[in-house]
Amino acid sequence: TEAERGIKDSGDVPAGTLKINAPLSFGVRHISPALIDFMKRYPDITTELDLSDRFVDPVTDGYDMTIRIGAPQPMPSVIDHEIVEMKRVLCAAPSFVKENGAPEMPADLATFSCLHYGNLATGNTWPLERDGTPQNVRINGTLCSNNGDVLRDGAVAGLGIALLPTFIVGKELQAGRLVTVLPDWKPTTLQLCLLYPHNRHLAVRVRLLVEFIYERFGEHPYWDLVD
Repeated sequence: TEAERGIKDSGDVPAGTLKINAPLSFGVRHISPALIDFMKRYPDITTELDLSDRFVDPVTDGYDMTIRIGAPQPMPSVIDHEIVEMKRVLCAAPSFVKENGAPEMPADLATFSCLHYGNLATGNTWPLERDGTPQNVRINGTLCSNNGDVLRDGAVAGLGIALLPTFIVGKELQAGRLVTVLPDWKPTTLQLCLLYPHNRHLAVRVRLLVEFIYERFGEHPYWDLVD
């Protein structure tokens, strides 16, 4: 509302360039189509989208906005705008569960083939929680990758159990190509955050993008709509 009012008051059409950084998998799957729709709505705004899983400081790296998935980390040089909680699940192919059974308790994961994300800060330990009780489980990683799409493909192929965000495996869960295991034990959640330098929030195009991303992904993300 504030952004739209600013446009109306100034009489200007929103214009200019937005330089954006986003994680690779989330950027390809969700940010890219969202930005296309954003540019259709605001045709005088141009965008530069850089996809990378490396840590990016929007101030030192010169971005108008960095889209980050993780635990919020206070940074005095930027505004950290939390959009929505990002869920993760333990999942496997139905064929894998049929052949190997399913773990009944977190400790059972140590005896199963697990597909492991190489960039996890917790290493090969998976943090789970049930009814407020945390439990960290050390797993045996038979496939390790720093890209969630690789692990999703391995899980769909029946290679093992993966811990992945629902924005990567939502379609597979909806279609039944993957099923959840240990459903009572929830992996710790992350946050979808928008980071931008303090001086950028004055730019109408940045405020419009913040509002658009919340409109697109906030409240109830479409990748969590599992039948």
